Amino acid sequence: MKSVYSKIALSLSIVNCLFSCTEEITVNVAHESQTVIFGELTNLNDEVVVTIQQTLSLNASESFQAVNDALVSLYEKTVDGNINIITSDFSVNQGIYTSNQTVTTTIGNTYWIEVVLNDGTLFKSEEETMLPIVPISEVTVDNEFDDVLNVSFADPTNATNFYKISVLLYNQGQLVSTNFTESNDVIFDGNDNASVEVDLFRFEEENQSIPEYDSREIRLGNINFTSYQFLLNQRAQIDANEEAGEESGGPSQLFSTPPVSLLGNITNTSTNTTALGNFTIISISVENQ
Repeated sequence: MKSVYSKIALSLSIVNCLFSCTEEITVNVAHESQTVIFGELTNLNDEVVVTIQQTLSLNASESFQAVNDALVSLYEKTVDGNINIITSDFSVNQGIYTSNQTVTTTIGNTYWIEVVLNDGTLFKSEEETMLPIVPISEVTVDNEFDDVLNVSFADPTNATNFYKISVLLYNQGQLVSTNFTESNDVIFDGNDNASVEVDLFRFEEENQSIPEYDSREIRLGNINFTSYQFLLNQRAQIDANEEAGEESGGPSQLFSTPPVSLLGNITNTSTNTTALGNFTIISISVENQ
């Protein structure tokens, strides 16, 4: 009996020691602000939109701070090698820069942006080609899953292609949901009846309600490899965040996917380092339903 009491006393002593050794500490993590730049240029004769932000420290109430005093310029290089500045006329609102004119692009020409911050730091995106449009031939609903679409098209031969397939849902003309997936043509290279599946919905929160919609727009975008790789990294980051949210505090989180560094095709020319974000050049085929 004495040994039993001794074990109990020893256990209580250990528990007491653990609690008495617990001390609240403040974690001071060194933070170096980074510039984050996102943008996209299409063949749809739209305005160009570029978002510029600065990252904030972990203890800040927000994750990003809008940059409203940058100079944004869009450039074009023709197939003959002539370089033109298309526009540097942008309006800005909360770090979102929108060109004050629509932009017409040319298949085969290359495009890039340059962003100059107030301190003179220059960022330049990689020169990417406006690739040929790949027309959508048919969009059908999956026979087994009503919320999955099959987007069919003829994949070009003798070329490695990368795609961004998007579904935009509208209700009375207002955009209520956007979802996209990415794909390469490794499996269906040169197939006249290539097909990619894309979900109608993607929810960031569990039990999020399905939005009401009365029309949908399907976009098949032909993109360059660097932008495709960025989209893959972005999806890996989203999936990792969702997994962490579902398993928050659980032991399996120790083995979850580490955060993906969202480095794209934009370079800080002052330091010759790759910046966070991406400027995507994308040729789009549209199907409205």
